Amino acid sequence: MSENMINFCPECGFRLEKEYRFCPNCGIKLGQESNETKKNSSGSSQPEKIQNVKKSKVVIPAVEEPQKLSMKALLAIIVVIVGFIVVTLFASGVFDMPKVSSVNQPPVSNNQNSGVDLSKMQDIKDLEDKVAANPKDYEMLLQLAHLKNDAGLYEQAIANYKQYLKTKPSDADARVDMGVCYFSLKNYNEAIAEMKEALKYKPDHQIAHMNLGVVYMATGKMDEAKIWFQKAIDLGPDNEIGKKAKELLESHK
Repeated sequence: MSENMINFCPECGFRLEKEYRFCPNCGIKLGQESNETKKNSSGSSQPEKIQNVKKSKVVIPAVEEPQKLSMKALLAIIVVIVGFIVVTLFASGVFDMPKVSSVNQPPVSNNQNSGVDLSKMQDIKDLEDKVAANPKDYEMLLQLAHLKNDAGLYEQAIANYKQYLKTKPSDADARVDMGVCYFSLKNYNEAIAEMKEALKYKPDHQIAHMNLGVVYMATGKMDEAKIWFQKAIDLGPDNEIGKKAKELLESHK
């Protein structure tokens, strides 16, 4: 550093040990022309300082943590898997119920009103009122018994059949139909008794013979049932009742 050069920074007074282009303390530019303070464009004296250069930050990409399944999502996946397995098993027939052949065939009714739509119980009530108003109208009483039989009101139907048979005990059809009501109530002894009683009045009653076979079959007495089925066949092998009796007989040989 020359003798003519100042030994202190003109800006901050920092002592200069050797030649510097810039003051180590405040950063002002030194030199022969820096002994004078530079004027800025506004006329005010401002030292020229080194601009600090900021380094750009290096952005480190965040490492994504593996997403954790929520409990609801996990349960939903399990339900879907289980549902798929169940559907597959059903499709393959694993859960199919075994087919059970019907042993107890329903007996045949002589009721000509069978199949009447009895969804409205008002029909029965209206007929009961008519019977009450005409107690000697036995045909209407028999119709009421048939109507209740069709509706599944077996106990009430039996009461009306009995009331009717007091005046017309020889009506074999009415006795067979009452026997069908007893069969529906699983009162097999009364069913057999009424159907045999019907045969006393009408020995060739084919339906009574076949129905006796059905009732005995329901009680497990197959040998007895076969006898009655054969009798029904002998009374008319080519009609509907005879064919049905033959079918039942051959299916239990």
